[in-house]
Amino acid sequence: MSLSRITALIVVLHAGASAPAVGEPPGLPPVAVVVGIDSPIRDLSPDELREVYMRRRRVWPDGRRVVPVNLPADDPLRSSFSARVLGRRPRELVGYWNRLYFEGIRPPLVLRTPAAICAYLASEPGGVGYMPSDQVDESSCRVVLTLNDTGP
Repeated sequence: MSLSRITALIVVLHAGASAPAVGEPPGLPPVAVVVGIDSPIRDLSPDELREVYMRRRRVWPDGRRVVPVNLPADDPLRSSFSARVLGRRPRELVGYWNRLYFEGIRPPLVLRTPAAICAYLASEPGGVGYMPSDQVDESSCRVVLTLNDTGP
């Protein structure tokens, strides 16, 4: 392969690496990571959030059970959240969850809508979820982290 073809291939590969993921709609709003209004959790780092959603961290510092909540696997925001926080799309995590299931560890709870997530978090002090930042019900949820297209 000639040097010019290698250079062209590198340019194409680099352009693809910085392009939006296939199947991800452009212009998704920032993602708000939320807890219930009465939750003792005040903030979360992206690393802590990854540990929670991969179920490696299952207890909060106050001893409460961690209850992560996902949107459905086919929701574009879940795909974006998974890529940003977990480094993988939902379909790429199927094998991971199958392995953990046999160890007695279940994947995060799935609720259909941001409204359902807010309602659930209002009654579950150990819960944490995510939704478009413009859909947070501030009477039941509190934002602890905002993820933008370029990261937190």
